[in-house]
Amino acid sequence: MEKLNLRAAFVRDLLVPQATLETGDVAMRWAGMPNKNERGLTEAILESLAEAGFLEPAAEQTYRVVRVP
Repeated sequence: MEKLNLRAAFVRDLLVPQATLETGDVAMRWAGMPNKNERGLTEAILESLAEAGFLEPAAEQTYRVVRVP
């Protein structure tokens, strides 16, 4: 995450109760014009958050926040 300058605070700030997160939108908010590595990292982070129980899939590349730290 540090190599691509993705800060933990940015990820924490995504976790707003009942918010809907779309992979492309999150990548744009983080990197402006994301390249393939930044888009891939964004997708991996959101999937990891889903596996940890913070997000649930809502549609293709879309997640809903179900738990906050």
